[in-house]
Amino acid sequence: MPVRIGQSYVSEAAAEYAKARQKEREEAAANEKGSVFSELQGKFSGMKFSIGTNPFSGMGTNNVSISPKILMQMENDPEKRLEYEALLYDVSNTDLVQGRNLKSAGWIIDDNGGLRAWSVGVSDNRNQSFVKRSNTKNWWQELLDKQSKKAKKTSKGSLKALQEKIEEKKKEMASELKDIPYLPVDQRALKRMADSHVTDILRDNTEKIMQIPYNGNPMLAKAYLQNNKVAGTSQAFKNIDELNAYLWDNYQVVSGGMTSISSKYLQKCLTDDDSRNRLFDILRAADESYASRKDEVGFQGMNVRISENGEVTTESSKSTVTVNEGKRSRQIAAAATQKDMQAVIALLEQDLQEVEDGYKQNKCDEAEVEKVKRLLAEAKQRMGTLPDREPTQEEQSIMSINMLI
Repeated sequence: MPVRIGQSYVSEAAAEYAKARQKEREEAAANEKGSVFSELQGKFSGMKFSIGTNPFSGMGTNNVSISPKILMQMENDPEKRLEYEALLYDVSNTDLVQGRNLKSAGWIIDDNGGLRAWSVGVSDNRNQSFVKRSNTKNWWQELLDKQSKKAKKTSKGSLKALQEKIEEKKKEMASELKDIPYLPVDQRALKRMADSHVTDILRDNTEKIMQIPYNGNPMLAKAYLQNNKVAGTSQAFKNIDELNAYLWDNYQVVSGGMTSISSKYLQKCLTDDDSRNRLFDILRAADESYASRKDEVGFQGMNVRISENGEVTTESSKSTVTVNEGKRSRQIAAAATQKDMQAVIALLEQDLQEVEDGYKQNKCDEAEVEKVKRLLAEAKQRMGTLPDREPTQEEQSIMSINMLI
């Protein structure tokens, strides 16, 4: 569900991420150095950051340009930093490319805090999209909807031509079969023959299909070659049970129990080609989204709900377990006696249990577990060098401060 921060609506995961980073900054020492810009480069290492608002600047597809005015606001206003770090989290986890063959692409946060997306295609086609962030609808879904509508509009003529060719071939076959005397009536054999001819046509046109600007998705051509009907051809089902069985066999988000579809919409799909093809498109996109995210650290699952009007709501959950390495290192350094170090070791052993459980649940990676093990080994090694006595009042005060902050 979108969460409002400042003037922007972002995902819950983005809000949690930004708040966690804000808490880390508050815990950091007062003499911590580094500009907002360099901090962003460290936190979002997969993105290429630059200062400015010029589109079509940069190579690759992970460029982010930020207005210097926005950077200044982030420097001086914690609420603005929270807002734009949350927005950058969503940007870094949004696939702007969506399978299209591009030279470069990127995002721009302009002087007014507006968000734009730009892309340069292989034929030097240049496009910009302006995204309304102050909207309860997920802004990235709005952007992808625009791309999908544009792709469908462009591909309609090509798909229609192929469909007409298929129908023409079927009519020719029916006419030829009428002229054959004493032909045994075998409907299954006729269907196999028709399907064979249709597959031949689709195979011959694979290259054309791949060039249709439907996000340049290879799955589209695969669907045609398998005569899978999800690419725009008609597919009939006798009842909802038969349709459900088809969905279960062909879409992982359905067989995995991640999808809830209105029975009214399913009933509509039995008789309405557009609704049925939309359903297939939604589930195909959901499958691709799940496949691209299921191995991400922290990803716990997704849920797709389709209403009786065909409206889609997609939610994904993410949960991570991390240990504040800086805090634990300060505690190890502050321990002046064996008693103090025993308290630190107890905390680290608890941390280790949490990250090991988190690793089993995909809430952290192996590196997080190894980090805690290194800290624990360091604490145990240093304990052997500390005196076995009660801490002085000054030592106890220093230790108490480092246990709190």
